[in-house]
Amino acid sequence: MEQLLELAKHAAIEAGKAIMEVYAQPFEVYTKDDNSPVTQADLRASNIIKEILKPTGIPFVSEEDLPPDRSQFKRYWLVDPLDGTVEFVNRNGEFTVNIALIDDKQPVLGVIYAPVMDRMWNAECGMRNAELLTPLGHSALTSSNASHFSIHNSAFSTKQERPFTVLVSRSHRSPDVDEYINKVLRPAHPDLVIDTQGSSLKFARLAEGSADVYVCYSKTKEWDTAAADAILRAAGGKVLRISDGQPLEYSKADYPNPPFVAWAASECR
Repeated sequence: MEQLLELAKHAAIEAGKAIMEVYAQPFEVYTKDDNSPVTQADLRASNIIKEILKPTGIPFVSEEDLPPDRSQFKRYWLVDPLDGTVEFVNRNGEFTVNIALIDDKQPVLGVIYAPVMDRMWNAECGMRNAELLTPLGHSALTSSNASHFSIHNSAFSTKQERPFTVLVSRSHRSPDVDEYINKVLRPAHPDLVIDTQGSSLKFARLAEGSADVYVCYSKTKEWDTAAADAILRAAGGKVLRISDGQPLEYSKADYPNPPFVAWAASECR
């Protein structure tokens, strides 16, 4: 598993380089059949990740490269090559590369890489860690200057220094989110603060302990959450369906997620 994680980290960094090349110049924005935006950066990143992961022999499923049927895959890569395309188009820097490994319908490995921040979060079963990468494209594999910190430890060290923090989507906030916050969260936390964040960076903040909960009613897909779900689980957090409080399911007949709430470790008792 460790070798697969290292390969996924490498793939995320290389995809990030390609994304930043597109980001640095004018680019076209296209609309897919589901009315979501896509750019050349999405497509280039997907192809790069696919080629790097190909030697593993593990089936590849990407938002931009979907197989006709994945039901026969017990184990497969699930990739969002550019999570936060709206943020990419708006040039606010809040987009990520997400790579997950699904095994028996569960995310067991996850990598989130934020190219603009040059920051990576990663986890596999039994491992709790994250990496801060410096400079761009030079990971801990090649740079002795890379610094490390523990998601598990930081999740508790920052809690006492801030108010109860609720994260919502920067681009896809809905009235249902505010209703959940006011009816479910605010009675127990009247002084809560609401912060906005793009892409899977919301999960990353939960994993490292700089926020407590992320409420999502927007239309997400499995590739949006799989890598982040694996990382948050490794950090002691949870991602639960609002309808019944059960964990998100993967390898369903179709890709859409139901509304969910993601909880930091400090809120999982």
